[in-house]
Amino acid sequence: MKPILLVSLLFSTQLLLAQSSDGKIVVDNEMVRVYEFDSKPGKDVCGAGKHSHPAHLTVFLTDATITITTPDGKVSTKKFKAGNTIWSPSETHMVVNGGSGETKCQLVEVKKKS
Repeated sequence: MKPILLVSLLFSTQLLLAQSSDGKIVVDNEMVRVYEFDSKPGKDVCGAGKHSHPAHLTVFLTDATITITTPDGKVSTKKFKAGNTIWSPSETHMVVNGGSGETKCQLVEVKKKS
C-alpha cells in the first residue's frame, strides 16, 4: 500500500471516531479528553437521551438554558452565560436544550495518571 493512501485511510478513520452522537472530540491526549457539543432547541445537549459522564468540567460557549432530568425523575432548568464554567461529579442524566437558540459547550474529562 502506498504511504499516502495509508495516511489518508488512517486520517479518515480518526475523523469517523472523533464524530459521534456523543459530540465531537476536539482534544484527546494522555491528560484530557475534550468533547464539543452543539444542540438545537429541544434537542439533547451533551449526549443522547439518558447517559453518564465521569467527573468533568463544562464550559458554555454560548448562552444556554438547559433542562436536566436525573435518574430519579427530578427535573430542573438552569441558565448559563457564554463563558460560564462548572464542575460536575460523575453523573447520569438527560439534558435538553430548553432555550430558543443553539447551545454550544465543551466538556472536559480529566484522565487519571497511571
